[in-house]
Amino acid sequence: MKHFLYRILCGLVLFILIPVVFTLVMQQGQKDPVIAKKDKTAYQTQEMDFDEDILTGIIANEVTMETEIEALKAQAVIARTNCYRAIKRGEDLPEGLTKGEMIRIFGEENFSEYYSRLESSIEATKGVVMTYNGEYIKADFHKCSAGYTRNANSIYQNEDFPYLKSKDSRTDIISPDFLKVVFYTPQEFVEKGRELFGDAADISAGKTAAELLSEISVTKKDEAGYVTECTVLGTAYSGEKIRLLYDWDSSAFALKEVDGRIRVVTKGVGHGLGCSLYGADAMAEQGYSYKEILEYFYTEIEFVSQ
Repeated sequence: MKHFLYRILCGLVLFILIPVVFTLVMQQGQKDPVIAKKDKTAYQTQEMDFDEDILTGIIANEVTMETEIEALKAQAVIARTNCYRAIKRGEDLPEGLTKGEMIRIFGEENFSEYYSRLESSIEATKGVVMTYNGEYIKADFHKCSAGYTRNANSIYQNEDFPYLKSKDSRTDIISPDFLKVVFYTPQEFVEKGRELFGDAADISAGKTAAELLSEISVTKKDEAGYVTECTVLGTAYSGEKIRLLYDWDSSAFALKEVDGRIRVVTKGVGHGLGCSLYGADAMAEQGYSYKEILEYFYTEIEFVSQ
């Protein structure tokens, strides 16, 4: 009888314990994928960690070290934003200088001071980037505008960058780099821009400056004064293509015959989009903070800390 009761008791215990054990095993099995998922996410995050140290070389390659500290901070945010955008899009990072190159450019006597300024601007803005509608912006910048910065659609006709709007930057007019004048003989002008003249290049090179200029016409400009279309022998080219072909400072150019030569006058330096570095420096000198500077040149952006 005792053995009978013992067997019944054991059976009841097993009956109760088996579902419990089964449940625990199943729960444990369900936890494993979650743990694995968390580990994978942590690994991906680690892979995307951004090394702020690379910013020193990038900023040094983009601005002069005499730049006001708030403008230098603004450039740190611009460089960081462009790096994050490039990483997300699988593109190359902005070019930077090595320490050796910085020593050569700054001079050994200035290196420690200038490098310290770079580090300070990066640390003061640590992790700060600019976004628009939750996406890293294309933080375009240029050395000096033609008096006004440009709307994005002046260059990026098939893409929409609503934060790149034309802004008054007439402080750039007093920049020593604002105006540049270059002279060409007709032959030099055609040879430099041979691609524009095609099969008629040799014929055009034999013409006078006045005759040559009669074949060239600026047909469109944007509201900031940059040439957006110029026709050469009846074929239309963008102002940016022409300025890059001739290596002019900007596409805010004007052509004129002077004493038998072709005079080219350009205003500003660079494509004219986004932040004017000279304008940013002038704003910093007037007491504006780096965020105020960036909010001025980039419309309706938000600052996010990474």
